[in-house]
Amino acid sequence: MIRVAYGAPMPHGGGALNYLIDLVEHHDRTKVEPVVFVDERLRNADSALERLARCGIVVHRGPMAAPLDQFLRTGWWEQVLRDAGPFDVANLHQHVPGVGRAFLEGARRAKVRLLVRTEQLPRFPPHDRFTLNIRRLGLRIARGRLAAITDAVVVVSEAGRAALAARGESASRITSIPTAFCEASFASPPDRASVRASLGILPDATVVGFFASFTEQKQPDLFLDAAATLIAEGRSTVFVLGGDGPQAARVRARVAALGPQVRDIGHRRDLPDILASLDVFVLPSLWEGMPLTVLEAMRAGAAVVASDVDGTSEVVRDGVTGRLVPKADGIALTNAIRDLLDDADARRRLAAAGARHVTGRFDAATLAGRTEALYQASLTSR
Repeated sequence: MIRVAYGAPMPHGGGALNYLIDLVEHHDRTKVEPVVFVDERLRNADSALERLARCGIVVHRGPMAAPLDQFLRTGWWEQVLRDAGPFDVANLHQHVPGVGRAFLEGARRAKVRLLVRTEQLPRFPPHDRFTLNIRRLGLRIARGRLAAITDAVVVVSEAGRAALAARGESASRITSIPTAFCEASFASPPDRASVRASLGILPDATVVGFFASFTEQKQPDLFLDAAATLIAEGRSTVFVLGGDGPQAARVRARVAALGPQVRDIGHRRDLPDILASLDVFVLPSLWEGMPLTVLEAMRAGAAVVASDVDGTSEVVRDGVTGRLVPKADGIALTNAIRDLLDDADARRRLAAAGARHVTGRFDAATLAGRTEALYQASLTSR
């Protein structure tokens, strides 16, 4: 039995946390015993933590995401991991490179045999000048230290592999295991009309959706700009969005101002059903690892319009399995959505091709199996 301590320094729920939970839910419990450590300030993740509880997976909370925690909490994490251990593996799942250093440093001191970090984003996000000078400097220092003590690195896309190699990471330590979702969640398609009725949407309406964190990375304002333009053209299309994050107040104020054709349905636990009720799914991110919601939307049968960045470009082939547009290009985004609204046949063709492309290729059971194989091979070779 391999005992694994998973570190999750994410400050809020979202695709990065769901990736981790899909992984631990699908571990073969005769081979791996997972224990999950989340940041003490984690919010908007009740449903995710409930999933772990239902599986009987122990969850601990501790300081992990704040910049100073990376330098001041190593001893604290060493003791926590000793008390909860012993562990064979510590795997730090990072949503931003460098975050969570103290967890892995503590694991090293606690004599954990194999130190792994999973990098879900291939590069640092942009910051303002103050953050660039303060927080990013701290993250760069932490990232360098993590690189020095890590035995293996998991990335979720080939873009991630290339980014790490460019930073000087040893290629022999990097393994690419793509983001995955639970196929069982999509095995029985919901009644589309019933889902729409629960949202107050007519069954024959054309529906465009955005479900992601309300952050600079995900660009909810770009989605709302496109909605405003298309509504002004006299279209009856309904635009729905859901999520939370630092831009939530501004996003919700804009939704209210745009009128009844734009609806914020909040954080949803039934996201697979909601995605299946869409005609078009939009994700105009500035950067990505391998976006879970894009995979889920494709599996659910929505035509995807997304920005041409990082891992997104590895799963969405423009004109074949979806539409890709340049990042931060609101005009191109609006045009791509308009094209699909005007051409139902193209919309259905892309949706069907996207569903075929991801079905069976990004299953969480495969993710878990490949991760278990990495642990076993790495431990055996030590």
